[in-house]
Amino acid sequence: MIKIENLTINIHKLSVEQEDSDELLDSQVPALVRDELVSTLRIISEDSRFSGQKVIIPDECEKYGFAEGEFDLPQLLEFLADMLE
Repeated sequence: MIKIENLTINIHKLSVEQEDSDELLDSQVPALVRDELVSTLRIISEDSRFSGQKVIIPDECEKYGFAEGEFDLPQLLEFLADMLE
């Protein structure tokens, strides 16, 4: 669960009707979870409460694939959503 002030997002295992779960392939589940995550990132990035907020990525985060610097939070969330798609 992610809680941001008054915004709560529940991230849980997909609940699928029993009859549908037999048809749902294990390989489809990660894609569905990824799609939910992408949608959530896009929704949060459009929240006006985050407008103008910055994320500071410290030095030595290159090993995790992030460049050092200060980034606009909504733009960073949109970028992450784009990369996950």
